[in-house]
Amino acid sequence: MSKIDGNVKANLINLLGGYSETLNFVEKLSETGELLFFGGAVRDIYIKNDQYPRDFDIAIKFTDEMKFNNIINDYEYYKNRFGGYKIKVSGIDFDIWDLNNTWAFKNTNLKPSEENLAKSVYLNIDGIVYNFNSNCLYADLLKETLMKSELDVNLEKNPHVELNLLRALVFKRKYNLNLSNKLKRVFRYYVDSTK
Repeated sequence: MSKIDGNVKANLINLLGGYSETLNFVEKLSETGELLFFGGAVRDIYIKNDQYPRDFDIAIKFTDEMKFNNIINDYEYYKNRFGGYKIKVSGIDFDIWDLNNTWAFKNTNLKPSEENLAKSVYLNIDGIVYNFNSNCLYADLLKETLMKSELDVNLEKNPHVELNLLRALVFKRKYNLNLSNKLKRVFRYYVDSTK
């Protein structure tokens, strides 16, 4: 964990502030518990990719779930099959999870924590978590990925392996990364199993 100089938070606030209600929504959410941004949006902010993310993934360490339920009632939302919420705010999607009930924490040996959320991803390039409330960044896995220029499988157990393999091809090109031997074996396995 590292306390950061505010660049991720400043960039995130600037990004959210560009849409009428999104920053207000995130600030209200932060009153329900600690907001842990993870995955693509915070990765792209960290890497300084200028594209607006298609969605924001947030896990919440709840302190007030009742307040959360009251807040989301003001927005268009639905509960997905994994127990998370998809909420649309000013045309932007937010995928929100109770930290204790994310798929990886319910289906693997990982214990729910901020640090482990960064380790609960299938691809190592997704290994980043930013705590909006405390301004802490967990990015060791992502930093190592970029330093080695190698895309790898981090946590094998995942409900969407095929989707992650497609994402790996996008990331390989987008970030100019090599595929690890382990990831190549997974690709071979899926190609051979479809013959």
